[in-house]
Parts: sequence; structure tokens; C-alpha cells
Amino acid sequence: MGHEEHEGTKHTKNTYIGFVFFAASWTSGASRRRVHCRRSTRSLLTLALVSLLVGIASAQLRVAPVGERPGAISLELMLRKLGSTGTFMQTDAHPDDEDNALLAMLSHGQGMRAVLVAATRGNGGQNEIGPELFEPLGVLRTEELLAVHRFDGAEQYFTRAIDFGYSFSVEESIEKWGHDEIVGDFVRHIRAIRPDVIAAFLCGGEGGGQHHQASAQLTIEAFRAAADPAKYPEQIKEGLRPWQAMRVYCTDPSGFGPPGQQPLAPGLWRTDVAGFDPAIGRTYAALGLEARSMHKCQGTSQLLLLPGQAPSRVYRLRGSMIEPSGTSDGRPGPAPFNGIDTSLAGLARFVARPPAGLTSALGAIAKDVAAARQALQTRGGAATVAPLAAGLEAVRGLRAHLSDIPETLAPIDAQGSALPWRFNHDERYEVDFRLAQKETQFQQALAIADGIRVEALADDGAVTPGQTVNVSIYAAAAGGDAPSLTSVELTGFDAAQTAACKGTLTAPAAVTCRTPAIVPRTTHFSTPYWRPRKDSARYDFDPDVPFGVPFRPSPFHAVFHLTIGGADVTVDRVVEFRYSDVMAGEKRMEIEVVPAFNVRTAPEIAVIPSSSSSSLTAKRREIRVTVQSNQKGVAAGTVALRAPAGWRVEPASVPVTLSREDDEASVKFTIAPAPGARVRPGEASVTATMTASGVGSDLGYDIIEYPHIHRRLYVHPAATRVKAIDVKIASGLRVGYIMGVGDQVPQAIEQLGAAVESIDADTLAFGHLSKYDVIVTGVRAYERRADLRANNRRLIEYAEKGGTVLVQYNKFEFNAAQYGPYPAKVSDNRVTDENAPVEVLVPSDP
Repeated sequence: MGHEEHEGTKHTKNTYIGFVFFAASWTSGASRRRVHCRRSTRSLLTLALVSLLVGIASAQLRVAPVGERPGAISLELMLRKLGSTGTFMQTDAHPDDEDNALLAMLSHGQGMRAVLVAATRGNGGQNEIGPELFEPLGVLRTEELLAVHRFDGAEQYFTRAIDFGYSFSVEESIEKWGHDEIVGDFVRHIRAIRPDVIAAFLCGGEGGGQHHQASAQLTIEAFRAAADPAKYPEQIKEGLRPWQAMRVYCTDPSGFGPPGQQPLAPGLWRTDVAGFDPAIGRTYAALGLEARSMHKCQGTSQLLLLPGQAPSRVYRLRGSMIEPSGTSDGRPGPAPFNGIDTSLAGLARFVARPPAGLTSALGAIAKDVAAARQALQTRGGAATVAPLAAGLEAVRGLRAHLSDIPETLAPIDAQGSALPWRFNHDERYEVDFRLAQKETQFQQALAIADGIRVEALADDGAVTPGQTVNVSIYAAAAGGDAPSLTSVELTGFDAAQTAACKGTLTAPAAVTCRTPAIVPRTTHFSTPYWRPRKDSARYDFDPDVPFGVPFRPSPFHAVFHLTIGGADVTVDRVVEFRYSDVMAGEKRMEIEVVPAFNVRTAPEIAVIPSSSSSSLTAKRREIRVTVQSNQKGVAAGTVALRAPAGWRVEPASVPVTLSREDDEASVKFTIAPAPGARVRPGEASVTATMTASGVGSDLGYDIIEYPHIHRRLYVHPAATRVKAIDVKIASGLRVGYIMGVGDQVPQAIEQLGAAVESIDADTLAFGHLSKYDVIVTGVRAYERRADLRANNRRLIEYAEKGGTVLVQYNKFEFNAAQYGPYPAKVSDNRVTDENAPVEVLVPSDP
């Protein structure tokens, strides 16, 4: 569960002779890996299935999640969605708390809209696959959630709460987040999504991190507050409407794992995810575990399920606006959607006195969906085009009629007969809100049924404001009725442009064209739209971004206008860039808008002793600045390092010339206290700037990318934090370091004045360890280093001869053997209060 991600965030310090466990480690931000984007010009991509809106089609990986399966499978799953109007919303505290099997069953199996709202992005946890921590880790975990949903079919949103680390207190969590603010965020999502059923994570229970219980408590409050227009009235003024979900559940702490033999108590409901879905080819439990395995930075790349295994969860009903109309398979609690009509005809439930014309129109749409399903089963996907086109036109006709209805009286029904349709404004809104989703889904289904494949590919993946890119358009169809492409619009660029692409899509030929487009100079850089506040564990969101979405939506789109089966269909594609990866093959990314120069400093944190007895040499630090050009031609300028008062920088500036795009240069600066200045404990910042053509650039960015996720950027100031601390270190100290998963502790030790040498496998097995005054094992080294486990006896012998071994944090893999000279186990115990007193057991021990 989600609490596992935070193990070791804060620990007590245990000591014994010659062998020390401690949890303190020096960590850094995101990696600075670079990806060289290779230009290429052609590829066709299967239309994405799972996106609820045509305008939110994601860049795609070359893996086989459910949402990207072509042909009859995708069409079958879309037809299920066309027949359902149910909406389910799950809330949780962190990425990996979600019930992926349940989301998959409802989204893929029953065709419902499934939405996950996570309170936090999990940025207070750990990273088992790379160096990203804190905000870059939040970016990585957000991308992993999107990878998860390519399997379970859910949509993703967030609140403004920050994962500030492990907490054993619901009260602390809510106080740091802000009670009213986060309840308001959940209320906003409920009013926008309008779910029939809500399920929170853990309600009650003493174990694990209490972020889980806090998020559940706030969700239950929001369940009723969302229906009260007096609560958060500013949302109503913005255009949101009150909404009362029918039921709210919480995960019951007793219900994890395989179904038990004991009957469930009243009010409990166990998910039945063992059912096999023939279209998907596996059970929902198996699909859910595949989805969960995408949380790789949390170490969840677990083995998949074997036949007969189907772990599930138990949910407790915590609020209901309707009486239960029976149970599911004889179980004692109401299944979530019992008594809620989620069929197309069920849309009439939003009207107090639904007119016959409305029920007739909804029934006609349902018949078109049923006819399409029958055609798919008996004659194949191409045969579904006619009923799908009829259904799309019926939905559009009904929506147009609804928009023309006066507040109390409509002149005609859907068939054109004179009939009074009495609607109030709210009733009309609820019906049309869901019909809009059906209109989108009908268009998606038609595109899949006719084998439509569309592409919008840029010739550059990392662009600067004002740059021109060339966008190649491709459109083709595998169906037999020869649909037509009438136009393609490019949006997000300077001035809306229409690509010169049109024609009949006759298989196997494709309609193609290429057009230049200019990136506006006012375009936002591609970086998170959320910013941590200083006064609370909460973010501020950029107001121009849809609230709580995973990332700022790409502004660059290609809108394809087609005619399929006589119906007008619009397909909105994000403009992408494709490139090759050694391990993953072809990958896709959105166009990333980057600064003109990527300016980076190293180290990210410089440590300086503040002691007056320390020499000036001990307080002098080298800062390296690397500048990478994102300009197409030659770029010449100067690099300078700005330091606060009391510090001296040498040299003042350095000229650099970058000959081409991706060219980079590195320069060195030295910072030291100014003559006569006193260094006091504290923190300062030095910032690097590249000035070219009179314009300064002081931003850099980190690339966050792994085979299972899409590439993202984290833009940040080009700065080094200088931390002056009151510390003394023995002269001539030699430290041997056994690296684990990767950390910045060796650099920090070196900055204190000690000599650090990396101990590789050969040195650990055969080298002279006695030359080191102390040996340190890196974070989770016993988990990642087989050579350390194999040669651990050499460390014991080193300690027995008087050496000191410092073992940093490890997870439970450390308990597989007695690695220390005395029995010691990693436990769940931890210190979560940063103000807790520290007891030094042996004060005289150096």
C-alpha cells in the first residue's frame, strides 16, 4: 500500500561498537540525464481508446496496455462505455494506494467512467530506480500513475496537498495540508466529475501513515459538502454546480488480500475482481496487478498473478442517499451501483417528470449502441459504422433540442411532434453533461470502427519560444467505406493554421502533408504547474491550468475533421515527437518548450564549515557551471555566478561560444568568504547566468525519463545552495564508500574535507580495507549490491580490527541475514516528529 513508499523517511539512530546504523543521507534532486532527439518523418499510430475526451490523447509508448489495443478489442471496450452512464470516483493519499483491479473492472468491464483523485503526488517518499526526490519525484510518480491508467482505464486528478513525509497523525496531516482548502479541492472535483459513487481509502485503523486516513476523512466531508451551494460558493460563481453522489465508501482495513471464508459483516462489500474478461484476455485482478507494477519507483515491479489468484479489497459503506435495493451475490452490504440506473435510458432519472420524447430519444440511442454491438459480434468492426453514425447523429440531435428548450416548455420532442417538455435548468444540465460524453465516445468508436489512423509529428521535440517547427500530418483508414478528411487545423502555434491536407482515405494509401508552425514567444516552459507554498504543506496551482490535472496540457494540437459513415467526426491529436530508445524502442513525447540555454550548476549543495578555526582554504568551494544550447545556430555570451553579500566569486565571468544546438560548455568558479567576512551557520544561494545578445538565462532543467513512462522536464533555477554548518572533521580522514542505489553522500563528505574513495566489487573482495578510517555503505546498498552481501564478512573483519562501518538506510531485505556483528533488524518503527529529542547513548564515544 501507499504507506510502504515512505519507509525510512525518518528513523531513530541505533549504535553499537564498530558498526553503526544511521538514517541520515545526503540526497539530491532529479537526474540530469539528456536525451538526444533524433529527427524522423513518418509513423502511424493507433487511435487512443481510453482518453475520455478526444482532445486528451496521450503520447504513446510501445507497450501493450489495454487502452492501446487496436481493432475489435478496442471497439468492444468503447461500445461498453457507450452503453453506460455510470461514474465512479476513488480518492486516496498517494500514488499506489488505488484499487487498480476495481478501476479496471468498472472502466473496462462495465464501461463506466472511472476517476482517481489522489490527495498528493507522493513526492515525500523514496525512489528505488533513480535519483529523483521531492518535486522531481512528484513528476515521476505522476507519470507512473498515467502509465498505470493505460492499463486500468481510469482518469487522474490531484488536490493541492503535499506529501510531506510519513505521519502517524491524522490531525497533523490535516493541519499541515489545510482542512478547508483540501476539503474544498475534493468538493471541486466532485462537482466537476459528478460521480454516482465515491470510494475513499482507509477510514480508521492505527497502522501505516495517517495521510491515508486523513484523505478519507476529508473525502467523506466533501461527499455532503459538494451538494450544499453554501459551501465553497466561489466554485458556484465560477460555473460549477452542486452535486450529491449517491454513496460513499471507505476501504476497510480488514479487507486486503484473497476473499476470506468468514461472512462479511453488515455494511461491508468485497470487490469481485476474479471475473475473466474475454476481450481483455485476463481477470480484472490480473489486469489490476499489471497496472500496479507501473509504480516502479516504489519497488512494485512484482510478480504477476498465477491462475486462481484474485486479491481483492473490502469496502465499508459510510454514507448513502438511497436505500439499498438488494445485495451483490448475497453479500451483506450494498454493491456500489445497486439501485442506480447507469444505462442510457437511466439519464431520464435526472428529470423529475421525464417527458415521453426524452425517454424515446434515449431509447433510440441505446438501440443504436445495441445494434453496433450485434454487428461487431456477427459481421466485424466495419459493420458497426452505420449504427454508430446513426447514434452520433441522434445524440447531437437530442443535445441541440435540449439547448433550444425554454426554461419551462419545449415546442417539439426528438421526433418532431408537438409535446411539452418541462425541464428546469439543472435537469437539462445533468442530462446534457452526460450526453456530451456520449458524443465524444461515439466519435472515438467511429474512428476505431473505420480503422482511422492519424498522426501529427513535429521534427523537433525540444523547442524554444519563437522557434519554427515543421509538422507532418498523416491520415489513413483501414475500413472499406472510404471516409474523407475534410481539413486539419493546427492549434497552439502563432496564428491558427490549416494544413493543406484533405482527400478520401482509401486503404492502404495515406493523405499526408507538411506545414511550418511557429511556437509563440509567450508559451509556458514545460514544467510542473504546481508550486509548493512556504506556509503550509500545500501547492499553489497556476490558475490557467484545469484544476488538478496531471500536467499542464500541451497547447500544440492537430484537429482532424473527417466524415465517417456520413457523420462529421472530429479527432484531436496532440502534436508529438518520436524518437528511439535502446531498451524501449520507439517512444513518443509531447513538444517540450525549453529555455534558450540549459544552465546547470554542480554541486547542487555546497557544504562549508562555519567554524572560525577552519582555514580559508577549507571554506573555499569550486562551483562548476554547464551551459547547453537549445539554439539552432552559434550562440556566444558570458557565464557569471552571482553570490550574496559577504562572498567572493572568481573569476567574475567567463566567455563561452556554443557552435550548435546541443553543444555545451563547462566553466569553473571559486566561491569563498570575502576577506574579513564571518561565516555563520545558515544557507545562502549562488546563481549562474548565461547572457547572450543582451538576454540573461538563469534556468536549467532536468530530464525525467524511464522506459515505462513518458519524458518530462523539471525546470528550476540554475543555483547551488551553500550550507554553512558548525562541524569539525579529523585531519587526513580517508573514507571508503560502497554506493547503493545512488546518492550524494560522497560529495557531501568530500566537501567537509575528507578524502572519499569509491569501493568497487573488486576492492571489496580483494582490496586492503585497512587503509580506510571509516567505510560507509550507501542507501539500500544491501538490497542492490550482491557483492556486498557476498563479501560482508570482510566488513565484519574490518570492524573487528578497529575499523568503523557506517550502514545507511536499508529496507527489509537487510533482515534476510545477520550482516552486522550483532543481531539487528529493520523494523516499522520510525520517528515522524522532526522536533523529537535525540538521546546520545554514549556521549563519550567519538
